[in-house]
Amino acid sequence: MNKLITIAILALIVASCEKKEITAFKAEEAVNFIDTNVVAYEYSFLGNPSSEYIFELPVRIIGNSADHDRTFKAEAVKDSATNAPDNLYEILGGTVKAGEFRGMLRVKLKNAPQLATSKVSLRVRLISSEDFNMGNRESSTFIVRWTEQVVVPSWSFYRYYFTTAGSTLAYKLIVQTTGLRSLTSAEHRTLTATAVQAMGTVFGDYVKQWNLDHPNNKLKHDDGTLAGQEIAPIYYTRSKYD
Repeated sequence: MNKLITIAILALIVASCEKKEITAFKAEEAVNFIDTNVVAYEYSFLGNPSSEYIFELPVRIIGNSADHDRTFKAEAVKDSATNAPDNLYEILGGTVKAGEFRGMLRVKLKNAPQLATSKVSLRVRLISSEDFNMGNRESSTFIVRWTEQVVVPSWSFYRYYFTTAGSTLAYKLIVQTTGLRSLTSAEHRTLTATAVQAMGTVFGDYVKQWNLDHPNNKLKHDDGTLAGQEIAPIYYTRSKYD
């Protein structure tokens, strides 16, 4: 009996000393929204004659790139943040191109008469697809709001080319005179400073000429930090108006 026990113990020791191949851990690919410090994205149909607009929300993947395109999905979250009727939006999904780590979730926003006097919102949530799982919970949802009313964008780059501070009227005039509806850092790089300065001059000349033609009704900021003060353009044709 003692001999059998000894043999069994030796067999266990030998087995435990055998080298075993360790299976490498491979995390599942996932996708998250990027701008988690932004409360919501907003879009206005102001100046857009179309009844629809494809809104793109940037995402990034957790994991490795691939040698083929991959798709991801999202759904509407029916909570207090969502008041948009189902017929005013369509979640189209998104794609991460081969070799890339970022992509865009595409959501079709639809215009309607009610948006002339109101704003609707939609919370979207990334969900698992054949190519991706949902990523971090805190980065898996985002809110989109849209309207036909004026939505004044961040004035970060506008202040260098148009006016030092924004207002609803100033923004309306920029859209009216130049067609420029937004000016993010990416758009600034694409357009170039020279092109945006030219737009600023067109806007500035309009403001200057209006004020000459309407000395008793000069253009003033209607809201914002400079409410009640004259709109002072950064760029204009100085040889003409100075």
